[in-house]
Amino acid sequence: MNPIAIAQYGLIAATNRFNESAQKISNMSVEGVDIDLVREVVDMKLAEAGVSANAAVIRTADQMQGTVLDIVV
Repeated sequence: MNPIAIAQYGLIAATNRFNESAQKISNMSVEGVDIDLVREVVDMKLAEAGVSANAAVIRTADQMQGTVLDIVV
C-alpha cells in the first residue's frame, strides 16, 4: 500500500469535486437551471478540506520515508 499514491488519487477526487461545484455555480445564470448555492459552497469547502488532508498525508509519508532513509544510511 503506497500512501502517496492513495493521497494523489484523493487529491484528484477532491479537485474534481471542487471543479464540479464551480461549474454548477457558473451555470446559475442559465435559465431553467436550478442550483442550490448553499449546497455547492458546502461541497467546495469539503473539497478544500479533502485537498488539505491529502496534502498532509503526502507530507507525512515523505517525512517518514526520509526518517527511514536517515536510519538506514
